[in-house]
Amino acid sequence: MKIHYMDCATMHPRGAALFIPQTSRTPSLCLLIEDQDQLILVDSGFGTQDMQDPRRLGRTNRLLNAQCGENKPAVRQIERLGYDPKDVRHIICTHLDRDHAGGLSDFPHAHVHVSAAECAAALRPQNAKERDRYRRCHFAHGPRWVTYGGHADEPWLGLACIRNLTGLTPAIVLVPLPGHTRGHCGVAVETGSGWLLHCGDAYYFKDELSPDKPLPVFHKIFRRLAHVNYAGAMHQLERIREVWSNNRETLRIMASHDQMEYMDLFGKAID
Repeated sequence: MKIHYMDCATMHPRGAALFIPQTSRTPSLCLLIEDQDQLILVDSGFGTQDMQDPRRLGRTNRLLNAQCGENKPAVRQIERLGYDPKDVRHIICTHLDRDHAGGLSDFPHAHVHVSAAECAAALRPQNAKERDRYRRCHFAHGPRWVTYGGHADEPWLGLACIRNLTGLTPAIVLVPLPGHTRGHCGVAVETGSGWLLHCGDAYYFKDELSPDKPLPVFHKIFRRLAHVNYAGAMHQLERIREVWSNNRETLRIMASHDQMEYMDLFGKAID
């Protein structure tokens, strides 16, 4: 399988340059996977309608400060790569926050794979925080949901996982990492030379995975606000740290909003 990397939701969070400079320029890194005669997206970033009307992103976007651009949505980037967006037959979502699921409506024909817990949280939010983070307009087209619960008998690198995703190659595995949201998952892809684990929002920059690097106090506050289950999210961080430490030679990890990862992938700073 061939993997393309795309930034589908650039944000310049207000105040971050002063308090958490590692998040002052924030991408939303998505994967486009070529698998024989079909294309697979991992997360979808913001959509074309979001770029035309940022009010769709809700009140929180005042803080996120999304940078609107007609070339940013995944569907436009796929077209520039020379592919037909209709060949995107599957979208795997780490979770359904606005900056990960906004582009779903640009691919109404695609099957959307997500944990059952995450789908329930998005469609039946339980509190004000969930009602704000999940945008009804992103699901108004009626996505073709494919949901998963439980765990496979065989773990993935020691972590509980979900295998045999409907219509997808066994080389793609869901790794439940609840904490940031109720049903947050990582997506593991076998590349031929090892594994790539897209961790979604389980961390924001790789310094979080280094126990000997103290984090800014403002980042700790931010994490408590961003995660629906802070203790759970910190547990997932420990699990990612352990599996990465034990498999450095064959495992690459990435997160959605790591601006240093963006620089490594694209060889430049975020605009």
